[in-house]
Amino acid sequence: MEANLKRKLQNENADWEITSDGLYVATRGFLIRRGYCCANRCKNCPYINWRDNPKWEPAPPEAVRQMRVSPKAIAGAEAMLAYHRQQLELAHDEQEQRYHRRMWTHYAHLLRCWGAGS
Repeated sequence: MEANLKRKLQNENADWEITSDGLYVATRGFLIRRGYCCANRCKNCPYINWRDNPKWEPAPPEAVRQMRVSPKAIAGAEAMLAYHRQQLELAHDEQEQRYHRRMWTHYAHLLRCWGAGS
């Protein structure tokens, strides 16, 4: 991992947040340090935008580990890849095209790292 990314993650060193209901929720920093998606649809998942949050940001590419993940994680990444490919074709303005291209690149990278199709 790059030194820049390590520094950023050290600033996000808390692993859990506790909700008002007393539930423990994995933090974005913890999930990035883990390096892969568990497919439990974590609230702070930096790999797959399970909640269709318009403010969601993907994990840095260098944080994604090369490994096998669950079929559910692969299916989620494949679905998002297809969605952003379709949206890229329908996008009218340059900003929207850049966004969908960036998301398509992210999901394609996940699938390469996670051994999809091999």
